[in-house]
Amino acid sequence: MNLPSDYPELHEAFLDSKRPHILMITNHGIHQWQVVSGLPDTGGQNVYVNQLSEVLSAFGFKITIANRGGYKDPRSGEERVGFRYKNEHMRILYLEDSTKDFVRKEDMKEQIPELVDFLYRVLDQEGRDIELMVSHYWDAALLGVELNQKLSQPRPHLWIPHSLGAVKKRNMPPETWEKLRVDERIATERSFIDQLDYVAATSSLIRDSLEKDYQRSSKLFLPPCVDTSRFYPHQVSPRSELWDFLSSRSGIDRNELQESRFITEISRTDQTKRKDLLIRAFAEVKKRHSDIKLIISIEESVEELYEELTKLIRDLGVENSVLVIGHEAERLPDIYAISSIYCSPSVMEGFGMSVQEAAAEAVPVVGSDKIPFVLEYLLTEDYAEIPVDYAEKESESGKLLVGQGGIVAPSDNREAFVQALSILLEDPQLARQMGQQALRITVPYFTWEEMTRRLLEAMGIEYGE
Repeated sequence: MNLPSDYPELHEAFLDSKRPHILMITNHGIHQWQVVSGLPDTGGQNVYVNQLSEVLSAFGFKITIANRGGYKDPRSGEERVGFRYKNEHMRILYLEDSTKDFVRKEDMKEQIPELVDFLYRVLDQEGRDIELMVSHYWDAALLGVELNQKLSQPRPHLWIPHSLGAVKKRNMPPETWEKLRVDERIATERSFIDQLDYVAATSSLIRDSLEKDYQRSSKLFLPPCVDTSRFYPHQVSPRSELWDFLSSRSGIDRNELQESRFITEISRTDQTKRKDLLIRAFAEVKKRHSDIKLIISIEESVEELYEELTKLIRDLGVENSVLVIGHEAERLPDIYAISSIYCSPSVMEGFGMSVQEAAAEAVPVVGSDKIPFVLEYLLTEDYAEIPVDYAEKESESGKLLVGQGGIVAPSDNREAFVQALSILLEDPQLARQMGQQALRITVPYFTWEEMTRRLLEAMGIEYGE
């Protein structure tokens, strides 16, 4: 197989390297070195894989990231085939099958046999051994298990599931289960879980589900971590280009923007993120706080949901206060830095990467009770319970949990989010204290070097050049 490479000289250097080789499998979605959040099935897991690969490379490994390709990139039109090199120790390999189109992650099982054959042929041709196989999500784990069945000597296999079918089934309404193929996914996860050498949880929620739903205990822990070279407390200059960008997205004068307070939400555009609930909550809070604005990521490429959400903004009459942005990786640290509150009503998170990044910049967080990082870490043990003041309907009753680093609101409870946001907007000193505590909780504990070192040592894998 003569696969194309973007840098032939790096390809030769990679093959000649004596470093131990890690095969990193993130099969679904559109993986690349500059992750474009908002593309189908593409988001936090892809960022996680790149950051983990970076630290493993720094620890003396070389890494091949395997991702399904064989079709054109939906934005650039580039054929996703062959190798893409970041340097002589890190590369992406695009796996191919007979389907030359994107396949959503829920439908990936049918593609696995062909992808396994393709990956096996590449590894066999190169004749290079694998020190460790690391898979992400259920489809990647299945690919790794079936690859091991073809190898003459199976390789140690670590699965990092990020989410589990059983968790998704509990978090999603029954009418969505068939489309998401949830029961089939759970059966598949159960079929291969005993064939894995290691399983690492990304949160206690995942660990508990592994034990309860899959009868697999795991003491290994590798949550998403923070790149502290990018995300740290800092001030944004009044002369920064960020103000021009936000002005262009909103039509609001940059001077007015600099005098505003911002509630921010950054995530891929998906129904599970409950962006509609946040927009409705913001519209209510805006009535009492005229200086606030909402920065929210909504990708135009997700056409139906984009139209639905932007129409909601117009219908609620807040189009002059909502700044709709797309994928903004480069500006993201500065967007967090100008935020007064980071808010996520998401009901489906493996851990909560964007929440964690905001916390690393000392931004107080309001999050749903479905976000492990908020519930397990930012809340802290000495939290206070506050009844929701007013509920339009019974489902919006309940309590707010006010911790040192964040406020937890019941999921899908608009009034609870209104109340939580109001608490922080009306008490700037509390908001500052909560942001500082969020920072102390997050850094240095949740850094890639620290967590990855612990993981490798727990697995008995030597590292270092």
